[in-house]
Amino acid sequence: MEKVTFLVTNGCNFKCKHCFVDAGNKMENELSVDEKFKAINKLCELGVKKITFSGGEPLIDREVFRYIEYVKNKGLKIGFLTNGLLLDKEKLIFLKRMVDTFSISLYTQDILGINQEMYNRYLDKTIHNLINLSEMHFKFNITIPVSTMNKDKAIELIKMLYAKKIKSNTVRIYMITPIGRGEENKDICTPELNCVELLERLPKDIRDSDFDISVEYSSVDKNSEDNLGFCTYCTILNYSSTNYINNFGDPHMDVNGDLYLCGLILRKKEYCIGNILRDSKEEIVKNIDKVVEMIKRNKGEDCCPALKRKTNENQKLVCPVIYLRSEVKKEGK
Repeated sequence: MEKVTFLVTNGCNFKCKHCFVDAGNKMENELSVDEKFKAINKLCELGVKKITFSGGEPLIDREVFRYIEYVKNKGLKIGFLTNGLLLDKEKLIFLKRMVDTFSISLYTQDILGINQEMYNRYLDKTIHNLINLSEMHFKFNITIPVSTMNKDKAIELIKMLYAKKIKSNTVRIYMITPIGRGEENKDICTPELNCVELLERLPKDIRDSDFDISVEYSSVDKNSEDNLGFCTYCTILNYSSTNYINNFGDPHMDVNGDLYLCGLILRKKEYCIGNILRDSKEEIVKNIDKVVEMIKRNKGEDCCPALKRKTNENQKLVCPVIYLRSEVKKEGK
């Protein structure tokens, strides 16, 4: 595996309604600090070239900067995913020096499930951090989860980012999938979100600018598939024990060291390819073939073994994890 998202803790300062790992509280079986360093060593043995630190909220783990330095000294690339609330200028300076990719989530009130006063404080702090990131010329991405209820609010957030001249690489429109806590809140999930329609509702000055927005698709029209640029089916099917490097894959390592070939199947034990500390490289790689064969047998109509969606007559289902960069002017969206 060329890259792995390392969930350093399940602890989080939020309990978002869509969270695919049901984050909030730490789990009893989380790796110890020493075990996390050993896990990094084992990931290197597997051939991993980039480790992205996530959670939960990775800044909850007070040792996370030690892990980052350790990975940096090994010559690996580093990613960092955060909700941003625990950031300050000192941490941003450290992260700018150390990480290769950085992503910060921006939530609407319905996702967080907090009252208006608390949400205003959250939004002020997050926008302040985003302005700091821009002024530091720190390359970063913004992720906005879109629920069935917050499409208008999501557009307002994009307009706010544009008005405040926040210079992210891209703003990613993220579909909420019915896994993790999202399975308990299926009423907010957006498996059929029309991102193109959402973008068309943006003001013309934003659509005509170089303000970049990345969107996800759950399905594509069979007749226009070739014109969409990039889309993919289940990335797991590109893995094998003879070639377990997949540039477009999304492998995750859980807080206890369990490995999965995609975040969407995290904690579905039948898809686990092994534990980074308990199993050898040979065992882990061999288990890839078993998981791929199981998905080929059981995936049914859907390209994703976790979502189990139903295809429409003129549609092809695609992987919602791999998103398209949408240039409104160029692609007429």
